[in-house]
Amino acid sequence: VQSILANKEMHIQKIRKLFSRFDEQETGVITFAMLEEKLDSSEVREYFETLGLDVWDAWTFFKLLDLDAGGAISIEEFLMGCLRLRGPARAIDVEKIIYDQ
Repeated sequence: VQSILANKEMHIQKIRKLFSRFDEQETGVITFAMLEEKLDSSEVREYFETLGLDVWDAWTFFKLLDLDAGGAISIEEFLMGCLRLRGPARAIDVEKIIYDQ
């Protein structure tokens, strides 16, 4: 149990650090333009890969994270979305299907 909790905490810290890379102006939210701009960076893509996220479509990824459809992603939405979508690439595909319905 300790190992599982430590692993989850490690992922949470990585996700918070990644969020701060997108939110350079410290507004507390990420817009689609901010996400799209940073996703072109190989360093950011590699960071997502270390989290177990295969982000191949910026718009779909943004919409899956923006749960309230407010046009911006809060740290809570980003954190919970990244944790929810981690794992095999199929997880994001399933979420996209659910979202499209």
